[in-house]
Amino acid sequence: MRGPTSDLRALVTRTRSQRARAWVTVWAVVLLFCGQGFRYLLGIPLYSVLCALTVVAVAISFRRFLSELRPPLLVSTFVALAALSVLWSATPGITVLAVAVLAATTFVAVLIARGTSRGQFMAFLYRGLQVSLFGGLLFELFVAVVIREDLPPLATDLSSIAKVDGAGEPITWSRDNLFVGGPIQGFVGNRNPFAAIALFTAVVAVILLLERRIRVVDGSITLAAAIAVHLLTSSATVTVAAVYLTGLTVAALMIRRARPSMKRRLSFAVLAATAVVAVLTLKFREEIFALVDRGPDATHRTAIWDQVVQFAWDRPEGWGYVGYWPIWEEPYSTIVDNAGVVAGHAHNAYLDAWLQLGLIGMVLLIVMVVLSFGSAWRLVERASRGDTYVPLGWALLTAGLALQALTESRLLVEGGWFLLVVLFVSGPGVFTLAIVDPALVRTGAPSDDVAQAEDPVTVLTRPPVV
Repeated sequence: MRGPTSDLRALVTRTRSQRARAWVTVWAVVLLFCGQGFRYLLGIPLYSVLCALTVVAVAISFRRFLSELRPPLLVSTFVALAALSVLWSATPGITVLAVAVLAATTFVAVLIARGTSRGQFMAFLYRGLQVSLFGGLLFELFVAVVIREDLPPLATDLSSIAKVDGAGEPITWSRDNLFVGGPIQGFVGNRNPFAAIALFTAVVAVILLLERRIRVVDGSITLAAAIAVHLLTSSATVTVAAVYLTGLTVAALMIRRARPSMKRRLSFAVLAATAVVAVLTLKFREEIFALVDRGPDATHRTAIWDQVVQFAWDRPEGWGYVGYWPIWEEPYSTIVDNAGVVAGHAHNAYLDAWLQLGLIGMVLLIVMVVLSFGSAWRLVERASRGDTYVPLGWALLTAGLALQALTESRLLVEGGWFLLVVLFVSGPGVFTLAIVDPALVRTGAPSDDVAQAEDPVTVLTRPPVV
């Protein structure tokens, strides 16, 4: 029989373990979403060591849940296809390295998803994104006040790669645009990913405010900062995504308050409206681009897309998984030369998956996105007052990733892939929802979920205070 002392010791040990998992998760989010900034700061060799140490830290902190490490079939299939592409890759050496990074990112994502409750992960994701957001603003403030001019990367290895034969433009970490109204690039060194960080931070802040997991002051200040970053980055993609996600949130809250007999009808109406808006957006894209001060070529992206499609058709099996493009190798050097734009990816994750892993890879990626959104939305349309808002967060984050993937390829790498895998693992299987476990709607997790049992013990947040 255990005494009070042993029980207290077990509680202290568990709390320490929870704190370790919390801070490791927050750090992993920061590293994955701000990877480019760390590469600019440290260079690729030191950055690689930092990533390896992070993977080890995740494995040690979440060792209790290693037995639960069962990647979903679709995720495993995508990673396996990437690994097999070494056999036919145009750049086999780079593919080996890229697959190792993809596998490590998948390992971290699945283990964190298995080892945290749904609500806990949202809280940890929020803190990681919050650090990335405010860290980016402080970085731009430092450049504006202290440096007062364009700041190149401190490590020159990426700059040397980008200026292949002296033809590329030098990489600029920050353009010192904070006090002139932007566009700013943040610590990540690119305005579009920085704007996406602001969007995801705002989404998670809203969900946690609805869940009453963070203080109102905390969430309000973060939302204000996210809006400011969005305005200062001037990202057209994020502007469109923010408008859509706002409408989706309003619709979800209406469905939540509707009578049970009306929920499904309203849900179908929302999805139908989404399809109509998508068609109209394609039809009137020139007018829409003009509204957000962009040309019909989507800032030179159409030239890249044309080249990507042309090369993708040449090899149905794909050119081999590489993640970010090695633009000094074929076919990527030719794509860059023909498009007239130095680009490290296709600026469209779906086309990039097609180029690297063939039609099968593109279909797998699209199915993952659709099922992630579908499984979350099925819970959203069943929710009523008193149920968790976390599935709404899943749906909004998945939609945000899907929209960002139309003009960026970061869904295939780093923070984009990490978040997609976590969302896919967290949500219930879309085909298993005919008979719904009430716990799924109430908490977002099955009733037998081990990590969910520890959810009442919050680690990084305190009870909300207005």
